[in-house]
Amino acid sequence: MWRILCGIVVLAAIVNPLAEAREVRRRRAVKLQLDNYLSYDGIMEYLDQLALSHSSRVTLKDVGRTYENRVLKMAMITNGDGRPGKRVIFLDAALHSREWMTPAAALLTIHKLVVEFEENADLLADYDWHIMPLANPDGYVYSRNTERYWRNTRTPNGGNCFGTNLNRNFAVNWKVGFPQLEDPCDENYAGSAPFSEVEARTVRDIMHSLVESKRAVMYLSLHTANRSVFYPWVYDTAPVSNQKEHDEIGRFVANRIGQSTGTFIKTWQYAKFAGTFGGTSMDYALVAGFPLSFVFEMSGVGQDQVEYKFFPPTRDIRHLAEESWTGIKAFAEKTIEIYPPSRVIAYNPMVELPLNAASRNRGFNSLLGTVFIFFIYLTNV
Repeated sequence: MWRILCGIVVLAAIVNPLAEAREVRRRRAVKLQLDNYLSYDGIMEYLDQLALSHSSRVTLKDVGRTYENRVLKMAMITNGDGRPGKRVIFLDAALHSREWMTPAAALLTIHKLVVEFEENADLLADYDWHIMPLANPDGYVYSRNTERYWRNTRTPNGGNCFGTNLNRNFAVNWKVGFPQLEDPCDENYAGSAPFSEVEARTVRDIMHSLVESKRAVMYLSLHTANRSVFYPWVYDTAPVSNQKEHDEIGRFVANRIGQSTGTFIKTWQYAKFAGTFGGTSMDYALVAGFPLSFVFEMSGVGQDQVEYKFFPPTRDIRHLAEESWTGIKAFAEKTIEIYPPSRVIAYNPMVELPLNAASRNRGFNSLLGTVFIFFIYLTNV
């Protein structure tokens, strides 16, 4: 009996302070800093704080580790009603590391859905959101600290060449298009093989998991700074089967942004805009079974009407992130309208789904599991 009592005391001693600390952090307001470009650590810290303060609506999942051992983290957002199997909008940012505005816009999207939930509850009534705000952290850190225009990952290619362009590393006409895709020293290098990069494999596995569970609806990848909405194909000029839906959504987004801020947003099937090449995440999402797939090329124009491309002044971060949120919200509204829960989706992936799933979750629940195992051990000795 004394072992049971000791076990209870130990369990209480471990769990109670953790629960109290968690409750204190939950009550503390979580503020998103948009007056500067957040570091990798700053982005991870914001996500961790948000998950503690709004645990009923956002869960973080560690979905992979980069070559330099940084966490690839995904925020899974719901309205907290506990209804399983909702359809999902999957959004990623910063596949290209020099596009610093994209993590800011992704974090603002998370903030709008979680902290400002009441104003955006309609976007979560029948849909969940899965958001990777920093899909290329190694490249992002290198871009911020060493070589500003760095675009790729940081995996070594030999011969003092580093990095693969993640948006050329997906298995749709991989390495087809132009010679630079095969040059390991070029910023367009497509990698040593399709999905050679863990970051691309992680995005792929999330896509496949959502398609397998019949939850996938829209994939949205944030880029800068072409002021465009692009839809497939990139590798081919042929129309996709639901071309009219893609075009309708693109025009809706462009009109909403134009009415809100005056920024002109082009909307195109990419191949007809800039030629064909393979390996893009947008094409792969459609091949994997998502009904809708887009790239949103956000604006890099400051409020002074100067085109800053990838690196707008810090004074413009909030303005451009808010403008991008206007577009992201429009994407979601029109998608939910066209694909309500009552509409049956026939999932027909054109690729074989891999057996390996995205990486396991870690964090507070893992600690509780460890404590529970320890308690069981004490009571059975």
